[in-house]
Amino acid sequence: MRDAIPAGFRRVSFVHDYMTQLGGAERVAGILASNLSSASLMTSVHRPEVVPVATIGGRPWKTSFLQPYASHVPLKVMLPALPRAVASLDVAESDLVISSSSAFGHHVRPSQGAKHVCYCSTPAHFLWNQADYFRGRSGLKKLVSPLLRKLCRLDIESAQRVTNYFANSKYTAERIEMAYGRCATVVYPPVELSRFRPGTDWSDRFLVVSRLVPSKRVDLVVKAANRFELSLDVIGTGPELGRLRQMAGPSVRILGWQPDFVVRRMMAESAAVVVAGREDFGLVIVEAQASGRPPVAFAAGGALEIIDDGVTGFLFQSQTPEAVGEAMTQAQNRELETSDLAASAARFDVPRFIEAFHNAIESCDAP
Repeated sequence: MRDAIPAGFRRVSFVHDYMTQLGGAERVAGILASNLSSASLMTSVHRPEVVPVATIGGRPWKTSFLQPYASHVPLKVMLPALPRAVASLDVAESDLVISSSSAFGHHVRPSQGAKHVCYCSTPAHFLWNQADYFRGRSGLKKLVSPLLRKLCRLDIESAQRVTNYFANSKYTAERIEMAYGRCATVVYPPVELSRFRPGTDWSDRFLVVSRLVPSKRVDLVVKAANRFELSLDVIGTGPELGRLRQMAGPSVRILGWQPDFVVRRMMAESAAVVVAGREDFGLVIVEAQASGRPPVAFAAGGALEIIDDGVTGFLFQSQTPEAVGEAMTQAQNRELETSDLAASAARFDVPRFIEAFHNAIESCDAP
């Protein structure tokens, strides 16, 4: 597999927002870092006890002036300083800067004449999708509104300095245009398909693997399982953990954090994997397909670019417990072809991503 960087660039820097959680954006950044062999790796703050270096390219990452606070100050407390922290990263000698951004990664400041390519997982939801992000937290939204308005202005200004945007889905490309007025080339993100294997023994238990935040709508899946008396396991951590445990009926298990090998095993054994939020892309959907199990997802966002309804998964049209439960029941009663699920997942394997990313950069003129 060739390097993601085309010939012609002498010094390359790769910048990710922050490495304080191991979510989908960090996994994609880790795959990119592993295939940017000559690039300097940079981020605003890094918590290696949460995001081991081995998972994000196997090399040390340079950090900003916020790093001394990384282990004991919550990232949300650092929010006002994060744009400045990213902008302070030293990329002065680079002729190509690649930022990986779902928040402020694109605020990095290359030298004049350098090319800045941003791989955007999403324009920051706390800035550009506040209705979902602050669902049920109107008081907090009101409190931080002055800061958010300032950050929105900074975000738009930074977006104009990016040479080229790459989006992880058509849906994200639309959001980039709405937020920043910029066009983006779609480069679908990678999934390490070799980590997933279809199982042979399937249970009747549905599975959710997610950060437990309001926008992921895991509450809908729990309510659906309670109402339809369906067995459900929920893997993940976040501020919704306590509330979901209180909601859970006798057929629902809220398991919290689980190691990757447990997640992979439970995914391959599940009746289906349920994704109830509006996803910018939806890596878990692809992971379910690679595990030979059908995803059940809300018919919006990136899910529409992954799932062929009734062939490679099941879609529900509204975010209600009734719609979720009906789709889960359909998945329980109708088995899909494993070969169709595998073929869908194969579109997003790492070599295909690296080839597409390389070609997308190559289509940009070198300085």
